Amino acid sequence: MIIDDISFHDAQILKTTQVEQTLDLLLDFPTDWEKNIFEEKVLRFYDVIFHSVDEIPFSGPPAILVINNLGQIMKKFGAGRNLLEPTRARVEIQTNPGTRIIE
Repeated sequence: MIIDDISFHDAQILKTTQVEQTLDLLLDFPTDWEKNIFEEKVLRFYDVIFHSVDEIPFSGPPAILVINNLGQIMKKFGAGRNLLEPTRARVEIQTNPGTRIIE
């Protein structure tokens, strides 16, 4: 995943939009630390089946502290011939007011 290669620390989440299974986070992303320059960028997740926001009430846009790639997880649904074992990627976004989980 590309999130393993990029530092999102101090990027602010300005807006979250989900259309069907595509989740977009509009970020105010730091592009030049020395000059304190930020640009709006979109962090897009495709085929999202789960999005959880566990954050306390907070004034202003939440800032990303770290994004953790939790790897592949497997879920079991059904039994016998109807057993399904889908694999999906899980990402944890830690922000100053809490945590977001995306699968």
